[in-house]
Amino acid sequence: MRVTRTCVGCRSRDTTDRLVRVVRHQDGIHADLSRTSAGRGAYVHPIRGCLQAAVDRKALARALRVPVDTPVSGVLELDREYRP
Repeated sequence: MRVTRTCVGCRSRDTTDRLVRVVRHQDGIHADLSRTSAGRGAYVHPIRGCLQAAVDRKALARALRVPVDTPVSGVLELDREYRP
C-alpha cells in the first residue's frame, strides 16, 4: 500500500514519492528530500503553482505552525532541488 499525503498548496492527495516534505528546523525551513528529518513537516508538489499557492494562502505557515516570511523565490528553490 502506497502512502498518500495532501499537498498544502493545491489540496490534492498524492503519493509521497511525488511530493516534497518541507520541514521546520531551528534555523529555518528546508526541503527534506529523504523524508526522515525530525521536525514539523508539510508536503507540497515540487511545482511553481503549488508552492506559490501554499505561501500565498498561508497554508505552509499553518502547517508548519510558524510564520513563513521566506520570499516565494526562496521556497521555489525546491523546484531545483527535487527531481521526481
